[in-house]
Parts: sequence; C-alpha cells; structure tokens
Amino acid sequence: MNLTAAAAVVVALATGIVGSQGRGQNRNQPQSTLRFAAMDTNRDGVITRAEWQGSDRSFRVHDWNNDRVLSGDEVRPGARRAQGSTVPFDSAEREYGFTDWTPQGFRQLDHDRDGRITSDEWHFDRESFRRADHDNDGVLTRAEFLNEDAQDDDREDRFEWLDGNSDGRVSRAEWHGTRERFDLLDVNRDDVLTRAEMRGTSDPPPDLFTSIDVNRNGAIESNEWHWSRGSFTGRDLNRDGRLSRDEFTGADAQANQRPAYRAGYDRGLNEGRAAGREDRERNQGWDLEGQRELETADSGYEPRIGPKAEYQAGYREGFRRGYREGWGR
Repeated sequence: MNLTAAAAVVVALATGIVGSQGRGQNRNQPQSTLRFAAMDTNRDGVITRAEWQGSDRSFRVHDWNNDRVLSGDEVRPGARRAQGSTVPFDSAEREYGFTDWTPQGFRQLDHDRDGRITSDEWHFDRESFRRADHDNDGVLTRAEFLNEDAQDDDREDRFEWLDGNSDGRVSRAEWHGTRERFDLLDVNRDDVLTRAEMRGTSDPPPDLFTSIDVNRNGAIESNEWHWSRGSFTGRDLNRDGRLSRDEFTGADAQANQRPAYRAGYDRGLNEGRAAGREDRERNQGWDLEGQRELETADSGYEPRIGPKAEYQAGYREGFRRGYREGWGR
C-alpha cells in the first residue's frame, strides 16, 4: 500500500469514528469517557439493566431513547437529553421533574432576566434546585444551571430512585453522581445522604398555581407556562389566553369525569390525606412524589369499576391533593 492509499484509509477510519460519536449511539465508546463506567462489567461501552446498580425507575430516567440499554450520549459525560422531553403537564398537584438544563431552559425560567433563577422562579421539584444550587445560596446562576463546574452530572435521578434498598438513605454505592457533589450534600459527614440533605427544607413546596403566576395577577399567562402549548389551550376553556385557578386545576372538567376516574379520585383522596398526615406527624418530611402508592395507583381497583387507566389517573390526582390536605396545606 502506498502512502496516498494509507492516508486515505486513516481519514476514512477517523471519519467513521467521528460520525458514529456524532450520532450519540456509539456502543464502543472508550471506557475513559464513559459515565457510570464502574457498572460496565463487560467493558463494551454499553450498560444493560442487569449491569445497572439501581432501581428500574432510575434506569428508565437514563434510558433516553427507551431501547433498554444505556449507550452513546446516555453515557457520555456532559451530554444532555434532547429538548422538549419534559414530563407533560397532567396534574395541578404534581411536583414536576426538570430536564432541560440548557441555555434555552435557563432563559425560559429567568422571568425577570436578571441572569439568575430564584426559588420563586422555580416551578419544579425542589430536589433538582437543591442539587443545582452548588453554593446553597438559594439562587441558581447560569454557571450552576449549566453545570459548568461539572459538580453534579446526574441531577435527574431522584432520592427515592437512588435508595435501592428503601432504608431512607443513599449510600455512596447507591449514588450515581460525582463524589464531589456527594460530599457537598453530605452535610453531617456521615457518609450517607438523607432525604433532607438532598431536598433541603422539609416544608411543602408552594402551591403550583401561585408559583407559576410569577407576576401575581391571579392568572397564568401563556408566557408563564413551561409545558406544551396544547396542554395550555386545552385548559383555557373560555379561550381568553390565560388560565384561571379553576381552569388550571381542571375543576370545571373534573365534575364530568367518568365513574372509574371518580372512584379512583375518591380512593386516592382518602389515602393521600392519611399519608400526608402520617408523614407530618412522624416528622418524616414532605415526600409527595416519593409515595409508593403513586407508582401503581390501583389501590381498591376492581374490573367492574371501569377502565383501569381511568381509575389510576383519578387516583393519582386525588392522592396528590389529599396528601397536601393531610399535611395541613
């Protein structure tokens, strides 16, 4: 082979490698650049569910394309899932997770354009805010939001999903983020993370309607909405371009729900009240989205009631509202 031909082969190989990495699905990614490398026991650059050290929910959070393995961008340090993959809005009582850690995501949350995001501008789960607030000053700078210091590369994994043995603590073996961030969150230096350490305050988050209504005019404008346009217009029953509290909570539509939904709602409401009251009385801290009842949402269900999916939707809505009421909010 002459020098010209050899050079062509080198270029072709290099182009193939770059192209593969650019697609974000290179299953032979070098081990030195692999997130969660310790779990890749067969050293093939892919992490299967069998190799994953954590819960099913935790694995699904990282499996962005739902192909049942972690590969490509899913295990590349610093990579972020595609924009627009946030959880769709389906409940006025939910504590929504946040995934859009991009410059665009920062701009959408920075309502007053002062270059930082305060807790008043944050409408999502408090654990994500706490983990992103590296200096614990109650605001997120652009650098913290974009994780420019690479302190925490696993913000989307929640406490309840990391706590694989359900002992109420996250050990270093259960932790998937950086060692530096674990050390900063471990306030009492006992080598485990409690729920309070990962979430900060144990008080319930503010009412979601009030939180989203950043200009405090008693209605949610379209520029205050952080979910899909379709979910906004679907709630805007009078088509005035803004959501009243009743439209936001779905109070008008709730009365017309089918029997299965209502049955689930009533059951969830009662069990949510009991769970919220128990957590408050036992000083266990606010933990609505960590409640296991929300996972299956089929407590009390019988086929004769109606479609199970409708029952589960009603149960979750009722449970979330009941938990807040049981807590005393």
